[in-house]
Amino acid sequence: MDTYLVAYDISSPKRLRKVASTCEDFGLRRQFSVFLCRLTATDVVRLKSRLYEIIDLDMDQVIFVPLCARCSEQIEALGRPTEPPDARDVVIVS
Repeated sequence: MDTYLVAYDISSPKRLRKVASTCEDFGLRRQFSVFLCRLTATDVVRLKSRLYEIIDLDMDQVIFVPLCARCSEQIEALGRPTEPPDARDVVIVS
């Protein structure tokens, strides 16, 4: 499994809710539009495919930032504490 930081900027409130719900199926919310996802190669394809069906390719953007194991372990937060990536299991519902 690889770790990804998934962030999005969605222009429509309806699509925004759908994108957030989809990302919740694959990872843990870190901020309003930022998720930390531990994904297999298959999961990456499934997540991108589901998001592709939701977003407006001309108006919206979703970015996937791969994080190496060392980088994901060194995530720091100011304010509310951040759970380690493996703090709880994520169940993927398809």
